Amino acid sequence: MKYLIAALAAALFSLSLGAHARAASEKILPSTISVNTTNHTAVLPLYRGSAHGKTVWYIVTDASNAATARRLHVIYSPSLAAIGTAATQSARRVGGRLVFSGAPNFAPRRVFVPSAAGFPPSVAKPGGIADAAYSPFVRVKGEPGILNAPILATGNGPFDVLHHRNTEDRVLAIDTKKMTVTLTLARGFFNGKPIYYISPDASNPVAATVERATYVPRLAKAQAAATIPIGVVADGPTGAADGQGLKYLTLHTPLRADATLANAAQLSAPFNILSLVPDVAHLYTNNAYSPLWGVQVVGAAQKKRITSYGAFAALSPKPAGFFVNCPVIAFGDSTAAGY
Repeated sequence: MKYLIAALAAALFSLSLGAHARAASEKILPSTISVNTTNHTAVLPLYRGSAHGKTVWYIVTDASNAATARRLHVIYSPSLAAIGTAATQSARRVGGRLVFSGAPNFAPRRVFVPSAAGFPPSVAKPGGIADAAYSPFVRVKGEPGILNAPILATGNGPFDVLHHRNTEDRVLAIDTKKMTVTLTLARGFFNGKPIYYISPDASNPVAATVERATYVPRLAKAQAAATIPIGVVADGPTGAADGQGLKYLTLHTPLRADATLANAAQLSAPFNILSLVPDVAHLYTNNAYSPLWGVQVVGAAQKKRITSYGAFAALSPKPAGFFVNCPVIAFGDSTAAGY
């Protein structure tokens, strides 16, 4: 029923998309400071907190409580209220700062080696691994609802934004004076429209490696009611202008390389297909959107890009059995490089 509601909302929202042309990189996440459509990067507000007595740095993208979402200028995602305690972590505020129960370890080196077929890979080791208590979805003591607050860096600096030994693999720059963080964006489609999003967390280690995300085992315990589907093509076209899918990403893009500001424009994406995004015109009304995605995969070879979830669903995808945290950032521009 939830997927049906999501699909229905997506279809209705597509009418509003067609009613007026969208400007390049129109923001969906209100707190987004800037989006660079050449480098496919975004600058977001940064927050300081702590975990296990050490400094951590995090962002906030969603809240399940409407008043909290308005106050923080983030996306209202009411479905997150159904995620279940087992998939969240607890936190409290001390002096205005969040004290988390858990945190990721960013010290491991991310390693990705494709197989001869491209995917599945020969080796896939995520660069960020969460401890048993960590989840990006946070219940703050004395505050209503759930926050989507992924930790992206640990310690007091200097921050390694070249090999990411104390930052997540998507982090390209951190400014603790201006309190901003620059992230490499994933690119995908919603109802034929380009869209930018980030993928800071995954419940599967291979997916976390591919997405340059943190591997978070607790996310596997999320309730289905808190999720919506995202479409992934296993074997799609591999051209420079129409590439899509895991085979394209592994064999035809620099997926092995560490992400940096210098190579951000060359990094690509599998161009996944989103089933639903927030309605920008009514951002704080109740809808079925969630940043927590249940991955659906089409294994049959595709000759053309798929850009709408309706077309993807018609191919009888199969559930991959894991979840990814993918907050949407902005609508893209179909004329921008990489689209």
